[in-house]
Amino acid sequence: MVAHIEEFQGRSVSTIPVHISYEIIQLFSEGLYQSPHKAVEELVSNSYDAGAQHVHVLLPEDAEDQSAILPLWVIDDGSGMDPHGFMQLWRVADSAKASVTLEEADRPPIGQFGIGKLAAYVLAWRLTHVSRSDGQIHYTVMNYRSLQGRHQYEDPKPFAIDLYQLNEDEAKNFLRDIELRSPETWELLFGSQSSPTWTVAGLSDFKRLYDKLSAGRLRWVLSTGLPLESDFAIRLNSDELVSSKLTGPKITTYTVGGHDDPVAKSLDLSVSEGSIEIDGIDGPITGSATIFERRLTEGKSDQYGRSHGFFVKVRGRIINLEDELFGLDALNHAAWSRFSMTIEAEGLRKHLLSSREGVRESEPIYLLRDYLHGVFNSARVAYENFSEKEQQGIDIDTLLRDAPSAFVVEPIVETVRQSLSSQLESFYILLPQLGEGEDQDRWLESFRNSVSQRLIASVEFEKSGPNGRALRYRPDDQCLLVNTDHPFVDKLLAASKNQASTILFCSSELLLDALMHEHRLSRETNFAILENRDRVLRLISGDQPSTAREVLRLLEVANQDEQALERATGIAFMTLGFKYERRGGHEGGPDGVLHANLGRGERTLDSYSVVYDAKQTSSPAVQAGKVDFSQLNRHRTDEGADYAFFIADRYAGEEDDNSALNKKMKAAKDLGPLTLLKIDHVRRIIRLHYQYGVTLSALRTLFLDSRNIPTVEEWLDQFEHQLRHAEPSIPLDRLLEGLEEAKGDQKSRPNVYAVRANDETLKQFSPERLIAALTAVQTIAGERWIEVERGGNVTLHSGVDQILAKVDEQLGIMVATSTESTGQGDDP
Repeated sequence: MVAHIEEFQGRSVSTIPVHISYEIIQLFSEGLYQSPHKAVEELVSNSYDAGAQHVHVLLPEDAEDQSAILPLWVIDDGSGMDPHGFMQLWRVADSAKASVTLEEADRPPIGQFGIGKLAAYVLAWRLTHVSRSDGQIHYTVMNYRSLQGRHQYEDPKPFAIDLYQLNEDEAKNFLRDIELRSPETWELLFGSQSSPTWTVAGLSDFKRLYDKLSAGRLRWVLSTGLPLESDFAIRLNSDELVSSKLTGPKITTYTVGGHDDPVAKSLDLSVSEGSIEIDGIDGPITGSATIFERRLTEGKSDQYGRSHGFFVKVRGRIINLEDELFGLDALNHAAWSRFSMTIEAEGLRKHLLSSREGVRESEPIYLLRDYLHGVFNSARVAYENFSEKEQQGIDIDTLLRDAPSAFVVEPIVETVRQSLSSQLESFYILLPQLGEGEDQDRWLESFRNSVSQRLIASVEFEKSGPNGRALRYRPDDQCLLVNTDHPFVDKLLAASKNQASTILFCSSELLLDALMHEHRLSRETNFAILENRDRVLRLISGDQPSTAREVLRLLEVANQDEQALERATGIAFMTLGFKYERRGGHEGGPDGVLHANLGRGERTLDSYSVVYDAKQTSSPAVQAGKVDFSQLNRHRTDEGADYAFFIADRYAGEEDDNSALNKKMKAAKDLGPLTLLKIDHVRRIIRLHYQYGVTLSALRTLFLDSRNIPTVEEWLDQFEHQLRHAEPSIPLDRLLEGLEEAKGDQKSRPNVYAVRANDETLKQFSPERLIAALTAVQTIAGERWIEVERGGNVTLHSGVDQILAKVDEQLGIMVATSTESTGQGDDP
């Protein structure tokens, strides 16, 4: 097209003065039209204003070379333009259309500001118009590049555009690209039944914003914005568009006006059959609202445009395309995504902003918004009643056998859709595993059809570990996976004659997860609620907390009760990686046994176990008489353990070398590796763990080399110094990013050993230390963010940045907690 324009000039018949500067173009185009689709719609609106019955939009195909992209054409069979019409076309910020009344035209024009032609500037540097009128064909070319450097403050002379005249053969040659791309359009221009008048607008020499032009989005914009008149048709490339009509099962429809419009009556609006009137807005307001059973926000609607919310039309054109709420406050309710309301309000034309994409604030507009809000609330009540009826039919048979209700299906489908979009699984629902190249929307539709017949196709009972979630749902085959190792599930199974109550519990948990997504809770809020719920379930069943923050708080109060100290100690060592077996001191045994499962390695790097006894007293410190080293050693040998320790808040004479306690310790030196620990020692180890990652091998040396309080504290000081200064810090972000990248391998799980083998920096650290560091991250952030297995397999439930941010947040809380309890802060 550019070559044609430059090589063929035609016959210049006049010049058109354009009073315009570069600043004016930027103000009226870039300032008002941010969407490339709105720019094209403006050209279509011009066709509508010209009385066209047919508009053809031809989009060029993509090309690697920007200069090789063919023009974008908008062709219509409207009234066309003679020389005077071209003169009117380029009268910027002035339009003869605004004076046209309903009585003067069969189709009143949309435009009234005379700036629509400038919208093309956001897409392209060159705008060409070719038009037939009164048997003559004329054309102009506006090259916006020529306006660069023409400033308003310099008061330049008008910019001149040449008006050329063409005969029909010359016009055919000039527009030959249209014939090659659309024979149907060519017939409209030059066929045997061609229109006697027509206009062609062509955009070329495209700008960067053109790259954001989507055929799908434009299709939606044009079809949704079609006027209600049936004599106006739009073709996009080879397809004829139809007005977008929302389909699907409806809950209720609300018609504007009439005797059954309680909202209008409550606002004292003037009501007639099929319309209402508002003082300050001329003429009737008509329309209707519908609320659907299914969400209108699923599939590709977010990409192509919305199907829900308010659609306010003036003369058939939507004026709030980008403002679904029409200025109302956010309506964050499940009903909003199912609600659609369209109104026609001719009288709003006087309230339009210059961009025609909004209205000026005024009392009549406020009253209109109150009416729209009231209609939505009426529809919301209908939806809530529908949902309540749907819920009444839910039972275990519905979930497992019968076709489930929409109340069940829709939240599940929406949750899975969100997971696919973000590539992040929900708390209970696993991320579907789509095949390579498999279409996501087609898969989702197939999934919807499947769950509409049977939400849970099968139930599998598995052992996922006591720290695993109670259940998982696998969308790929609609399988409910029940974790029999979960403490609460274990209790349910033990207390029931069959599995029905357990399946019902897990099904309700699954729906709870989905319903929170349905109500648009953020993923972080969803996880926080369900994580706290899981903790409550564990506490009900007698299980332990799972994060370092909770363990530290538990240790703060553990010295008030001996049994609490027994459990707090075991739980604390569990966070360090030990397996904890509670004994409770029954039948003369230890309070607990800790197993460090390292496997068999070289020299000292093999597994070991430790027994312990907790000591608590109403006195300020545990007296020496309550510390029986011989008995503790018997517990150690009876359990086949390698080491043993006592734990208390304080010991009498712990720092005095000649105290009764230390004399007893010296006398027991030949019994075996026995250690005295304090609650503060364990707290300190926990804090070191969440800062650096403490390995089970390192803790072995504590039990092997330290006996009394001074030697334990000396070991802790040296160990902390080593962690802070001698050993390099583990680059957690690098390690996590490697694991994140490994998630792309569909045939294996992310594993520390595999990531370390491919990273020279990570090879500086032993696999054990890397696993310990990740275990510390799990201990700090919680299992809803990351799960680490002893063998090095890692499951990331969030992105790397989110996990690290959560760790930083929890560290700040734990340091504050430590400061409050000790009166002094720890180094970061």
